[in-house]
Amino acid sequence: MRAFRSVGRSAALCILGRMRILLVTWGSTGDVLPYAGLGARLKAAGHDVTVATSERHAARFRAGGMPVHILPLARHEESALSAERFDRWQSPARLRRRKRNAQEMTQVIARGVLEAVTDGADIILAHPMTHPLCAVIAEGTGRACIGIYAASPGMLVPRVGADTATGRGYRAAETLAWAATYPLYAAALSWLRRELGLRGRRFRTPSGILRGARVLHGFSSALLPKGLVLPQGHTCAGYWWPPTDSTWQPGSRLADFLASGPAPVFFGFGSLSIGDAEQLSDMIRTVVRRLGVRAVVQAGWQGLDVHGDGILTIGECPHDWLFPRMSALVHHAGSGTVGAGLRAGVPAVPVPLVLDQPFWARRLVALGLSPGYVSARRLTADSLSTTLRTALQDERYRERCTEISRTVESDDGTIAVLDELAGRADPRAPVVS
Repeated sequence: MRAFRSVGRSAALCILGRMRILLVTWGSTGDVLPYAGLGARLKAAGHDVTVATSERHAARFRAGGMPVHILPLARHEESALSAERFDRWQSPARLRRRKRNAQEMTQVIARGVLEAVTDGADIILAHPMTHPLCAVIAEGTGRACIGIYAASPGMLVPRVGADTATGRGYRAAETLAWAATYPLYAAALSWLRRELGLRGRRFRTPSGILRGARVLHGFSSALLPKGLVLPQGHTCAGYWWPPTDSTWQPGSRLADFLASGPAPVFFGFGSLSIGDAEQLSDMIRTVVRRLGVRAVVQAGWQGLDVHGDGILTIGECPHDWLFPRMSALVHHAGSGTVGAGLRAGVPAVPVPLVLDQPFWARRLVALGLSPGYVSARRLTADSLSTTLRTALQDERYRERCTEISRTVESDDGTIAVLDELAGRADPRAPVVS
């Protein structure tokens, strides 16, 4: 068996309160941005932060002065992040290809994280997709591991939302989510156990591996249903905001557009593909014309290109700068986008498609922050116009969003992570596992 145990330098750093952190993350841009902000804050607090991610995201972390251990996922990302990944109909052949691709990805991640850990790390902070692999690596190498979840597996199962969420329901949903993904992890977990000399341990599913694991969730507890009790060891930390670039300035087209009239409506769907791009562009144009509003449309991965009077299509733009300048938001209800909108105090019309988006869409409605949501699969100009008109005209939604923005802003998720690290670095402090 290869030797993977921690050595004296690690213990010395922990006693001093400074830890060598390996932050493991991957996904779309929206998935990764909260981790870039968290990593920068941890580094500023005096910790050594190394990031394990793919080359496509490396520049975001290097810009914050964090070394990056590249996970060689370039060949797999084209399929894993393709616009067609959420199409309602998936041919059997496509499903088999996507399954093989995901299985290969977990093996690449397992090998890459193990290599990064042996280069030096006291603790692993793991994105939910990588958490089962990181937890086994931590067990076999004598490190600690904390799940750092910007999106939660228990929110991926339909109808675990505003109307049915309970502690028991959430745990059941999380177990189902991990059970559905188990075939994607099996080969990688088997390899890790052989490599780390854990073959005598009972073979466990991802759900079993993570039972009782310490997990910090990157959103505000104020958004959760009152009856929802997270599993043991899970805590809402508050949002991890993307890093702020103080030197960033809008281009002249955007600056001139915003200055030339009333606050526009934002339309953007991130990395999703909500139907045909041309049809969606036509729909947005129709809604804007019907309501007599102006609009800023973010092209996103779908490549939206909407032209017309009072409409500007843009590329990437920091949401923390853009959203406060909007009158309303129409978006896919991803966790980070929801948080950015609430932080800005701007009412939204969610258009959820998959994953945790329906959960957050229902929460916005249940909390009185939105008049309603429109499923992306049933989106029409009529349905969107009706709901957006209410969001714009009924001041109660803006008032409620302004009120909750103060709570969301005050819930600094990085402080919870720093407190957790401090407790683990202090040998006198109890460690929650």
